[in-house]
Amino acid sequence: TKGEGIQGKRKRSIPVMSSSYKILESREVEQTKIELRDDGIIQFFYADNREYTIEDTKILEHAVDEMTKGVPHMSLRISGPYTIADIEILRYLSKGRGTLFTMADAFVIHSTPQKMLANFYLRVSKPILPTKFFNHVKDAEKWLLSLDKEDLARRHKLKILQFEK
Repeated sequence: TKGEGIQGKRKRSIPVMSSSYKILESREVEQTKIELRDDGIIQFFYADNREYTIEDTKILEHAVDEMTKGVPHMSLRISGPYTIADIEILRYLSKGRGTLFTMADAFVIHSTPQKMLANFYLRVSKPILPTKFFNHVKDAEKWLLSLDKEDLARRHKLKILQFEK
């Protein structure tokens, strides 16, 4: 009959978003789970109720460099509801050496303080990488996967040249 699929069951009318990827490598560093995915994304699951410092960031960066063998990836950064980063990290990620390891940043945030920090980051720090904040992981993934990887790689090479001057 009309509207039915195989064995008389109705077809799904609601589109289901599913990211199909494989985890190539996974590590736990500084209470953060880091996963290298086969779709060009490296994802971070930050511990809840923790304030991250610049020292934590540099330790995580070292692990990422080992995992990716120095190849920049798009970053999906998923915070816990009460995860917070100090202001020095924001400066580092927006324009400093922290930009050498990623081509784009998608942050998944939850709380009002995180949203205030995100607003400050975008308006005052003005990151040189494509950067967006989201409430849901699927939206962040969709945005990252929609980016032109060749354009990101080209921009990344220019950024490295500017940084080395």
